[in-house]
Amino acid sequence: MQNNNQKPKIAIFHYSGPPNTSGVDIIVRDQARLFRLHGYKVEIVAGLIKQFRKDIPVHIIQKISPRHPLVLSTLEELEKGIVSSDFKKLERSLFYSIKKYLIRNNIQICILHNLFTRSYNLALTSALARLIKDLPHIRFIAWVHDVVFYNEPDTLLKHELGNQYPWNLLVKPVPELTYVCVSKFLKHNILTAFNSLKHAEITVIPNGRDIQKFLGLSPTMRTLYEDIHALGCDLIACLPVRAIPRKNLELALRIARAILNKGVKFKLLLTANIDYKREKNLNYYNHLKDLVQELKLKKHVFFLEEYFERFATDKKPAPAIPIPELFLISDFLLFTSRVEGFGLPLIEAGLMRCPIFAADIPPLREIGTTNINYFTRDANAEQVADYILENLKKMPQAYFYRKIIKKFSLHMIFKRRILPLIESIKSKESSMLKQQ
Repeated sequence: MQNNNQKPKIAIFHYSGPPNTSGVDIIVRDQARLFRLHGYKVEIVAGLIKQFRKDIPVHIIQKISPRHPLVLSTLEELEKGIVSSDFKKLERSLFYSIKKYLIRNNIQICILHNLFTRSYNLALTSALARLIKDLPHIRFIAWVHDVVFYNEPDTLLKHELGNQYPWNLLVKPVPELTYVCVSKFLKHNILTAFNSLKHAEITVIPNGRDIQKFLGLSPTMRTLYEDIHALGCDLIACLPVRAIPRKNLELALRIARAILNKGVKFKLLLTANIDYKREKNLNYYNHLKDLVQELKLKKHVFFLEEYFERFATDKKPAPAIPIPELFLISDFLLFTSRVEGFGLPLIEAGLMRCPIFAADIPPLREIGTTNINYFTRDANAEQVADYILENLKKMPQAYFYRKIIKKFSLHMIFKRRILPLIESIKSKESSMLKQQ
């Protein structure tokens, strides 16, 4: 057993893993990465997998794979109601090889993705069910993404099979097993199938995505993204323009203040490229910085050219601001210019499918009409803020994007749901040891 002050060593089991790109394979990969990020030792056990990081070992047991010839042949027999000697040999082989691995590697927690609710390898399910009873000092979690007992013809487990071993392992609870479902729908299906597991004994933890990785953000933009969201964030606007008077950045700052006053945790990202050659423009930049202080926006406005200077070294200049990535992490483009010859940021925002709120000036009208949200040049900051917030409510995709950021960020789910689950399991283990 581990020292109670140490983090338990974790093994994540699935039929396959990276470089396979099925939904569950990706979840397995990302779970392993985040456990490492939080200081846990973690390994992946699968039938088909390649090591993708030096600090995440993989252990291959070929007979775990549903593609293994013996697994395929025994499944054909099982579907006919035949539990053959080949199945029993396969089950024993998996039992002893997994047991040897768990003990030799001092595994304390096993996360089993879909292995107790799918019929791809019932010998594996049976072996694990026996191991759970045989190794009570190891805690096992059944992580459920799919089941074989939906009320649908193509997924419903035949009643006559559900009453027979080993199929019955899929429809009866294992008392020592902690069940986690990725949706309330799955939880309902399991409760219906088990008909004996208490409601509170199944935890719902939704799947999520590593948003920064999925969006392909560069290291510098990942740092910015983390800094923004560490401060709390409901809404982000970007404004990729130079810091010169005709860009009317004062209005953007006052709009930011007005949105914040309405209880929205708002962030404004200004590239604010500084013109050091012209004293007038340099004074304007300093005026903007003073206005940020006056409006108490220090934690809400990012001057990106200045921000990116922190990444400069003696050997390398500061990296360029990646404008496409800026649109990717923003909820909308806020364009406040009084005068423009064209308005290139509107084209860029359109390419990135980023909503646009812009001052109603002639060259911008030439770019687009019904697909750009214009506000009048004489509108004050309060009016523009109201206009933006009301129109965003009418944009389902924009609203859904923000919902994903808030509810389905894997980093957030991991911190708020998965780590507490692991800690609660560790606490139960400690209590059991004290009683012994």
